Amino acid sequence: MKFGKEFTTHLEETLPEWRDKYLCYKPLKKLLNNLPPTDGGDNPTPHLQDWFVRILNEELDKFNDFYVDKEEEFIIRLQELKERIERVKEKSGKDGVLTKDSEFSDEVMGIRKDLVAIHGEMVLLKNYSSLNFAGLVKILKKFDKRTGRLLRLPFTQLALDQPFFTTEPLNRLVRECEENLELLFPLEAEVVESDATAEEPTGATTSYASNVSPALPLGEENVDIYRSTLAAIKAIQGLKKASSTYNPLSFSYIFGNQDIDSTGAITAENSDSDQSVASQSDKETDQEDSHPPE
Repeated sequence: MKFGKEFTTHLEETLPEWRDKYLCYKPLKKLLNNLPPTDGGDNPTPHLQDWFVRILNEELDKFNDFYVDKEEEFIIRLQELKERIERVKEKSGKDGVLTKDSEFSDEVMGIRKDLVAIHGEMVLLKNYSSLNFAGLVKILKKFDKRTGRLLRLPFTQLALDQPFFTTEPLNRLVRECEENLELLFPLEAEVVESDATAEEPTGATTSYASNVSPALPLGEENVDIYRSTLAAIKAIQGLKKASSTYNPLSFSYIFGNQDIDSTGAITAENSDSDQSVASQSDKETDQEDSHPPE
């Protein structure tokens, strides 16, 4: 499936209140398709790049504001849940260990549901980061091809350093959430194990669906989160499979290194691969552009 269709499908399946926080991919694609193609001479719109960069910067601001707000919200919600867990453990009177009587109390079941919900939202936010970055890369490819400019490389480097793509703090929250879930589910594997998260730091882990126990009463309010998270994971997995190259701008490289300590900077040392990257990217863009505008 082409990226545009994957992106549109995900927007349709994600949480309604999140939809306007994503990249305006379809309008930007239509805008680029309506630009006059370059003929190798002077571009008829000399200020086109400045204008387009302003649009993309507004999109970056939107991503960053939403991402940072959600991350701060998760910190507060997770802390409140940890405090609730401690109160239950204190009440159990068994050296802070949950007893069988308390393990399935209404209070503990409520905490479990809330932990599963926030875990799903955290994974969804990690995929929000990856999908928006992927959309930016695709739009930049189209811009360069349509105008003959070379905006993709510098703007991609700028995006790599943005708060919305700095996901290590969020990864720590996910791991902390999983540790608390394991505390409440000592004999079952209802949640994604921390080792799996470490191996797949983008959150696109295949075990998410199988490890959230169908026996756990998610509650109607959490079903949409569960479905949206699975849709996001599916979209990211599709992108990683579609990328057949392993270079500084391929999706498999970027998503595979998103949460590693290195900055992912594109420097002179790896710039020799840029031409092969561009070749692969142009092939992907050609495939999309060969279809009528959506």
